[in-house]
Amino acid sequence: MPVYEYECQKCNERFEVLQSINEDESNLRCPKCQAERPKKLLSVFSSSSSGKSANASCSPSSST
Repeated sequence: MPVYEYECQKCNERFEVLQSINEDESNLRCPKCQAERPKKLLSVFSSSSSGKSANASCSPSSST
């Protein structure tokens, strides 16, 4: 199950929820102030790969 990050629209509290992709969010409340309908945040993720440096660029190289 993925972990989703939310932010309360009322008190700006950020929190994480472990939930199924198909789970209904209508009952989700802020754990701090109990406000309804927190905003789902876009989270970044990391993946590891072999053979490339972490500093490698994904942009095309320009050779002139």
